[in-house]
Amino acid sequence: MNFKNQAEKLEKFLEEEFKKKTPLAVLPDKSLVYNRFKIKQNKARGYYLCHINNDVIDTFYLKATAAIAAKNYYNSRFDLYNHIKNLDTEYWTNFIDSAIFEERYKKSKDFAKKQIYLARYSLTKQRAENYRNQIATIFKNSF
Repeated sequence: MNFKNQAEKLEKFLEEEFKKKTPLAVLPDKSLVYNRFKIKQNKARGYYLCHINNDVIDTFYLKATAAIAAKNYYNSRFDLYNHIKNLDTEYWTNFIDSAIFEERYKKSKDFAKKQIYLARYSLTKQRAENYRNQIATIFKNSF
């Protein structure tokens, strides 16, 4: 049995299934397209959700949340759209805060401040992981 040949066949099959089941298309510039919407990276390393004619709707920090938001915007489910936007913002702020508190913890020489930074770091890291898991679950259920 030729494993390389079998692996290539499986890869082609999965690629075709992905194209059939996933409504997202990836362009050569690594932007995503969902129906009439395009998700492209901006200069600040965020992602624009815009119409195909480049009218910007909103900005997101994560490409996955922008894709979910595009689906909800297309289906006129603005309550879920706003929920996704809030998850995106909360994840990003907690992620950045955890990085800041980790750095402050490492550089601090005062024991009391070090304990405060450690507590804040663990809290914001846990929150960021919670939001990331929520986003991943919603993405899996949406696509």
